[in-house]
Amino acid sequence: MLVPWYIPFTKIFLLNMCIIYAYFRILNKNKNDLKCIVALILFNLIMSSFYIVIKCHIEKPFVYLIYYIAFSVNFSAITNNNFLKGVALTAISIAISLISMLIATVITFVIYKIAEGELTSETTIEYLIIGIIQFLLIYLFFKIERFKYGFSFLQGKETMNKENTSKIGILVSSIIIAISLVLSIYSRTTSKILIAILILGGILMIYWIKKSITKYYKEKMKERTVEIQQEQIKQQDEKIKNLQTELADVLQINHKYSHRISAMEKAVTKLGTKLQANEEFAEECGDILSSIKKLSKEYKEEVASVIKETKLPKTNIFSIDNLLEYMKQESEKDKIDFELNLDFDISEILETKIPQSKLETMIADHIRDAIIAINCSDNKKRKIKVVLDKEDNNYQIKFYDTGIEFEIETLSNLGLKRITTHKSAGGSGIGFMTTFETLKQCKASLIIEEYSDLEYTKAVIIKFDNKNEYRIHSYRAEEIKNKIKDNRIIIE
Repeated sequence: MLVPWYIPFTKIFLLNMCIIYAYFRILNKNKNDLKCIVALILFNLIMSSFYIVIKCHIEKPFVYLIYYIAFSVNFSAITNNNFLKGVALTAISIAISLISMLIATVITFVIYKIAEGELTSETTIEYLIIGIIQFLLIYLFFKIERFKYGFSFLQGKETMNKENTSKIGILVSSIIIAISLVLSIYSRTTSKILIAILILGGILMIYWIKKSITKYYKEKMKERTVEIQQEQIKQQDEKIKNLQTELADVLQINHKYSHRISAMEKAVTKLGTKLQANEEFAEECGDILSSIKKLSKEYKEEVASVIKETKLPKTNIFSIDNLLEYMKQESEKDKIDFELNLDFDISEILETKIPQSKLETMIADHIRDAIIAINCSDNKKRKIKVVLDKEDNNYQIKFYDTGIEFEIETLSNLGLKRITTHKSAGGSGIGFMTTFETLKQCKASLIIEEYSDLEYTKAVIIKFDNKNEYRIHSYRAEEIKNKIKDNRIIIE
């Protein structure tokens, strides 16, 4: 029986919509403007019509292979991606859509069985049901926390490095072969072996995607650590240079005062001689004492003008002390007072709670965030205080600052995606993403406190309590509760 053209057209049109949707979700791009939506629907209509044409002139085993190669090439062109990346992304989108179509078909079959309906012929209604279920499955897949913001390792021009390209090249080849084999003989009597292979391929794909996302974030953390270390080395070189300058200045001051001090020494010696001779010396003694005081004051002021450094308490771990010293100097560059309080030996948490490299990254990120927040504020009090203490027998690291408060949207999205309200001031949003990864690994909690009547405006607190919670304690708690409906955040 000849199948009317509109039935396979409906099938391929709905499948294409799922592919296009998966494609943009992988890249975490929202195409909400009307022109873009119309263009994508038009593209889908053209490609679906192309499929109907070649279906009538080419043998079935080659139809899908030719069609999806053409689809990949054309879709890469209209989305402004380079050829390799476009084909790879389209192939992954096709694979996701096919696996969801297989599951949707099974669900449809079960629905028909429950409803005691006939599932013996291809109909438009049947494909509409399969298409809707298929779309919902892909929608739900990208609602999973791990995949909610797409596949980060495929986002951005720099991600298509040689290593990823080789992996994706193998994946593309495997997907295209699987598509051509399965779809060329696709029917309700498709062998169980091919279905099992397709399901196994889907499981392996999800595993590969998950592993690649994890690897991507680890590489980003490594790059961030290297960047911090390079900044520390640069700052250490600057510190050595500054010390050399200070030494030269002190030597110059000593040279400047040495002759005056020698002259004063002679005057004191002369005074001693007069004392021995019991001569009248009261007035002369007063003049000498006054001169000594004045000279001493001048000397102290000049030395103080050269050496202004206030020493921070030491953790006795070189790289952490060096990092804190560096962040103190960065703060002072922006005329921000920096204070550090240590109430426990930091080596205690390095042994049991958090790796040293992750602690250093966390300290640098949150002090940098505090500097940016203060620079974006009109508050005349410019202060940062870092406190390491214990509360209820739990170790804590607290970052206080007098900068602007978090926007509610920022509080809502912390840990979910890279978000910053200070992009123009150097904020990137990477710091909190890295912090949430670390908190998850260390089972630590993030507590954000906001104050309306204290010396500081807010505090970011890392608490090693084995709870892995995200809490907000704020004077505007009710306002935040009204705008944030997220069970992962405890607002008090």
